[in-house]
Amino acid sequence: MSSWYQQTWWTYYVLPGGACALIAWIGLLKHFHGKGRLLGTARSAGLSLSVMALMCATAIGTAHLLPHLAALPPVTAGLATGAAALPRRKQDESTQPYVKILTLGVASLMERLDYRLRTDGQSWCDAFLADFKESVNLRMFNHSLKRYLLDRHRQPAVCKTVNACYEEAERAIDKALDIQTRTDEACRGEASWTPPRDPTEQERYDCLSSFAEACALSAHLLLIAYQHGRRSEQPQLEQLRDDALWREAYHSPGLPRQRRRLPFLRDRS
Repeated sequence: MSSWYQQTWWTYYVLPGGACALIAWIGLLKHFHGKGRLLGTARSAGLSLSVMALMCATAIGTAHLLPHLAALPPVTAGLATGAAALPRRKQDESTQPYVKILTLGVASLMERLDYRLRTDGQSWCDAFLADFKESVNLRMFNHSLKRYLLDRHRQPAVCKTVNACYEEAERAIDKALDIQTRTDEACRGEASWTPPRDPTEQERYDCLSSFAEACALSAHLLLIAYQHGRRSEQPQLEQLRDDALWREAYHSPGLPRQRRRLPFLRDRS
C-alpha cells in the first residue's frame, strides 16, 4: 500500500500548486509593496487570486510536460535558443505581446492588478475627503496627517515624498483661500452702503475649481497613508479627520441656548 506522499494527486497537483501559490503570494507582496492593498477591495482580491491561480495552473502544467521534453527533437532546443538573439525593443518587455503569450496571460493580469490598486487607492482617498467643504479644515487635516506620517515612517524616500506632497497641497490651499477671500470682499461691496451681491458664475467657478485642486493634492498626501499604512490605522486617520472637521465644536458654549417662553406663559406674566 502506497503512502500518502506517494499518491499521484499529491505529487503532481498539490505540491506544485501549493509551492507555487506560496511563492506567488510572496512575490505579489514584494512587487506591490507601497503601491496599494492586494486585498483592499473585492476586485483587487479577485485579480490577486486570479494571478495566483493562473501561476499555479502553469506550474502544474509544466510539471506534467517536463517528462515529455526528452522526446522533443534536438532542433527544438536550437530554435528556442536562437530566438533569444532576435532584436527586441528597448521599452518595458513586460508589455510585449509575445511575453504575455509565454506567461499565459499573467503579465496582462499583473497590469490590470496594478491599475486596480491605483484606482482603489484614489477612490478611497476621494471618499475619505468627501466631507471637507472648507479650505481651513482641509489645512488642519493636512498638518495633522503630515505629522502622523513622519512619526511613523522613517524611510528617507517616504519622508521626502510626504514633505513634497504637503508643500504642494499647502500652495493649492493658499490659492483657494486667496480666491475665496477676494470673492467675498467683492460680493460685500467697496463701501458700507453698497448692498451685497451674489457671486458671479465665473467667481463661483474659480472658488470651486481652486478648492477641488486643493482636495486633489491633499489626496496625494493621504494616498501615502493608504499605500504604506495598514488597515488597523483606519480609526486613527478617521480621528484626525473628525478633529479637523469638528474643531469649531470645541468652542461651543457649555450651556444650551435658552428657549423662548410659550405665548400663553408670557400672557400670564
